Amino acid sequence: MTDPIPPDVHARIRQAFLLGLSRQPLQTPPTLAPIVRAMPPDREPTLALLGLVGQRQRFVRPQPPAIDQLPEAARHLHGDPRPILPVNARRALMRLTGSVEKSNAQGVLSLAVKRVGDAGYRLHPFDLPELAKYIRTDVESLGLAERAYLALTGADQDDDGARNVFFERITLDNWTSFPRGHRRKFVADQRRTDPQAARALVESVWKAEPAPVRVALLEGLSTGLSAEDKPFLEKLATDRAPTVKQAATLMLARIPSAEGYAERIAAAASCFKRPSKTGLSSFMRSVGLSQGVDLTFAIPGPAAGQATNWAAMQAAREKLFAGITLPALAEVAAATPEEIIVALPQDEHQVLTLLLDTSIAEADVASIRRIVTARLASMRTFAPHLVGDVVAKARITLVPPDAARMVASPAWTDTVRSFRDATIPSAMKDDGRLIFIAALMPREVMPLYVESLASLTPTAARAARDYADLIMALPAPLSA
Repeated sequence: MTDPIPPDVHARIRQAFLLGLSRQPLQTPPTLAPIVRAMPPDREPTLALLGLVGQRQRFVRPQPPAIDQLPEAARHLHGDPRPILPVNARRALMRLTGSVEKSNAQGVLSLAVKRVGDAGYRLHPFDLPELAKYIRTDVESLGLAERAYLALTGADQDDDGARNVFFERITLDNWTSFPRGHRRKFVADQRRTDPQAARALVESVWKAEPAPVRVALLEGLSTGLSAEDKPFLEKLATDRAPTVKQAATLMLARIPSAEGYAERIAAAASCFKRPSKTGLSSFMRSVGLSQGVDLTFAIPGPAAGQATNWAAMQAAREKLFAGITLPALAEVAAATPEEIIVALPQDEHQVLTLLLDTSIAEADVASIRRIVTARLASMRTFAPHLVGDVVAKARITLVPPDAARMVASPAWTDTVRSFRDATIPSAMKDDGRLIFIAALMPREVMPLYVESLASLTPTAARAARDYADLIMALPAPLSA
């Protein structure tokens, strides 16, 4: 049946009646014009038209709305082969999002989601809107479902190199479709197995990438630097982006066989000294019998008249320690890695960070654990900012014996006591020490950790207990 009043004309007639005929004149549909003209003079055609419009609105079905094609990202969001996080663990994770202090949420929730992924599970799709802002830059926490959600919501639009192409696993065939953080990690992983092939892979796409991606790819190449990388890095002195040239220059200086590297690591090792001890001969020190004497750390002071501003001091540390591995530094300093870390003063954050960054770049998990364990074990009481910075950057769990010793340490006992004895509300809230130490605990030691919180109020330990509940609710890793 033909509709005598097309939808667009119907809309204009309704608009005229709603606004008033004096404001918007009534237009009679062409199909009804003969009928209106044939009406008797004593009949009002406007009322007849109103009745016809009302009858049409009552009986004519509106056109169904157009259904957009299902986005590719939505299909992949539900195509992730990993099982969804179990109910109890999911509840604990969502409680944690509400209980953790906002200043610690980024680091804590990123670590929590990493633990979920390490156990072989993925987040529930309904929880992604709440957690996406905390994990969007965290390469290790982003599986297929998380990447698809970020693309679906437009959260990865500002990432150079993201193509919104979804694959379950990054490979040599699809690696250029991933965001730059994933590509940096992929190049670093390739460097650990075949350094030359990884460098050739970067060179093959170099000219087609924007500057932020080129810098990220250089960061991936910084893993396992060798003299064979020197020709490629030297060519980058003429790169069009200043950030790329600066990164290449720093990497050239960090090549172990580069000119001046031996002098630099020797100068870094000379910052660690053992105090002279009566009766200790130079020969005994040379054969390693001075290990029982505590190391001290001091950066050589500036020459007379030289500026001692903060930026210059930081630059000096960068020049000495950037790119140097902890085992290499300990060997030249004739000390153990643990002694090197313990010798650093409590306020010496930059050198610690540089050593930790190099260990992370080299995927040296043993050194990362040494740095975290020795650093925290050397504290008389845990410093909130330092604990949070170190744990969030390291992203590891301790081995059970080290974790158990940490929970039994005087520093942890004093930390718990400080929250228990607090008398003002602000001091009762977790400043990061409780929750970040919880993030270090392996599953085996978590009951012991929870027991150590027994004397604390719910206000102080709520987030830490929620984190512990999450870890205890996670099934054993599927790969185990």
